[in-house]
Amino acid sequence: MINVSLVGFGNVGRELLLRLVEVRKELDVNITSISSSRGSVIVAGPGDLAYAVKLAHEGRKLHEHEGFREGMGPVEASVVGDADLAMITMPPSYFSGEPNKSVYYGLIEEGISIITADKTVLALEGRRFLEYAAKAGVYVGYRATVAAGTPAIDAALGLRLRGVESIRAVLNASTNYILGFVEKGLSFEEAIRESIKAKLAEPDPSIDTHGWDPAAKLVILSNTLGADVKLDLIERTPVDSIGEDVVRNSLREGKRVKYIAYADFNEGVYRVRPEVIPRDDPLAMAEGEENVIVFTLEGTEIVLKGPAGPAWRTAKVMVTDILDYIRWRNLVEEH
Repeated sequence: MINVSLVGFGNVGRELLLRLVEVRKELDVNITSISSSRGSVIVAGPGDLAYAVKLAHEGRKLHEHEGFREGMGPVEASVVGDADLAMITMPPSYFSGEPNKSVYYGLIEEGISIITADKTVLALEGRRFLEYAAKAGVYVGYRATVAAGTPAIDAALGLRLRGVESIRAVLNASTNYILGFVEKGLSFEEAIRESIKAKLAEPDPSIDTHGWDPAAKLVILSNTLGADVKLDLIERTPVDSIGEDVVRNSLREGKRVKYIAYADFNEGVYRVRPEVIPRDDPLAMAEGEENVIVFTLEGTEIVLKGPAGPAWRTAKVMVTDILDYIRWRNLVEEH
């Protein structure tokens, strides 16, 4: 039996709860607590879980749960629920790192393993966080942090020690949509509004449009390959720094403008910026919610293309990390 605490009850958190309920018998999972930014619910019985599932189905807030405990933080709730594993879907906090950092390190200090869709600590702390977790003897799964619907982390893990020279990638669906709207004639301001209306961007879209999200993903991919990069090393240029006429003229000339995350490991160059690229560039294939990643190594390229979100897909990817956690735990118990 795996006792699981859920940290976050937004779109991904609600989808994760519903997915876990579907597979809990198959994976032998027991949900023991659910937390939001305001407090937590200790799942003491089937009635508590059923009410949480009802809230998730209806897209409602966790504080509407009759068993909600105002002010109970996720670490406390995980400990009270005797969690083995915390699954984190908190929104990112790239400026101060809090409350995310305190939650992650608090969980590790309690010996609780982590599966996360949140990029905050992995981006801000670099390899330090994973090394700290390994020394503490806990598992960290983070497939859902980069191109959630595509096995980008698996690809990077498989390319370690292969001498990857660079990464070029389209890693942010929101800005991809925005550029698509601009290609169709909208201004950047109008395109951003349309993306928010379609729930493709957050009410404050700057995490996407100012490059924080793709930069964080670039950090995680780079460090998975064996680099040691932190978010403050990534040069970020806003997506709307390029002219709308450049976007539309490029399309007429058989080119595209894409918001490209780039890492050159030999030169130590890390950046996110809008670029004009040829139509036959693999990154020009990225449409809508698709991500494209090009790894350069051994005199050739490996191209990975696939979907990113939405929330339901991110939740499913987090569940796949439970399989790795189970294998990890079995190995630990054997030794």
